[in-house]
Amino acid sequence: MELALVGDLRPRLLTPPALAIVGGFRIAELVALALCDKGERPTIYINGLDLGLPFILSAFCKFDVRYGEVPRDVAKVDVSIAPFLLWSTKLECGPSADLGLGDEPYKCNPLTSYADLVAMNQTIMERALSKLRGLGYELVKGEVLGVLKGDALVLGKIHEYAYVKGPAVIGPSSEVLPFSYIRPGSALYYGNKVRDEVKNSVLDSFTYKEHHGYLGDSYVSSFVNFGAGTTVSNLKNTLGPIRPSYSDKSYGKLGPIIGEFAKTSIGSLIFGGKYIGPFSHIYGLVDRDIPPLTIYRNGAMTPMDPAKVPQLLERDLSRFGLSGYRDAYLRLLKELGL
Repeated sequence: MELALVGDLRPRLLTPPALAIVGGFRIAELVALALCDKGERPTIYINGLDLGLPFILSAFCKFDVRYGEVPRDVAKVDVSIAPFLLWSTKLECGPSADLGLGDEPYKCNPLTSYADLVAMNQTIMERALSKLRGLGYELVKGEVLGVLKGDALVLGKIHEYAYVKGPAVIGPSSEVLPFSYIRPGSALYYGNKVRDEVKNSVLDSFTYKEHHGYLGDSYVSSFVNFGAGTTVSNLKNTLGPIRPSYSDKSYGKLGPIIGEFAKTSIGSLIFGGKYIGPFSHIYGLVDRDIPPLTIYRNGAMTPMDPAKVPQLLERDLSRFGLSGYRDAYLRLLKELGL
């Protein structure tokens, strides 16, 4: 079966929306998982560049990915509804989808922003893990030296004196460091190192949070580094709704959406619902959205020197053996006008 994932998510990040993570897996992987027990090995077309990002579900369900221009003659599924294929391959959710496999129709609310992904993250994770168990897969294959409670996919390592409560995903090469509390809905997708408290948050590949500080109800892209003491807010003091600038919806709990290669200094504090753009460096208290390629210091914003970006990219990517993708990221930055 061939299909294409189309559409966008707000706010703009560098990673193609089809590779956004919700429920512990990339959206493209959730499509493959939905078809895993139906005798289908899908070829999924993604309108975007290959950025060398890993897939962790390929060990369970086989699928192929093609990057670049989407063929006109393949079925198209909007990314805003694709995760709901886990419930039915016939969706009536605003954008519709019917993969022709005879399922009963299913109605849902489209996920149009990364805040929506966070809000539905735990529900979709529970569904995905249940699907994997139903297919007969062993979920705990990694090293568990701490305490694990509830349903979880563990392909990485849970160190001594760490407590993980599912549903959760601890992906390959990811580590829950000692004296950590990983709460339901948390996804350490690939190559992450995490310490202290994380709740219902997505961490994409090669993101490090190795020091103390709270991360809750947040979406964190790949190659992000949290300085010691970085803490986010996910709840207003008034207990009122959080209304992010990039969405027309409001949320009871929501942390920041953090773009690729962003860095936080020691002691950074980030208000709930804020957008931290790709390649931004932040210092101090963040009470507003931060554009991409911005150096932010306690209210003052300075554009990053574009001449330094290739060197910064090389430093980040070389740590993980991905230097060959530097030009792809530079090209994407130029195409997006960042």
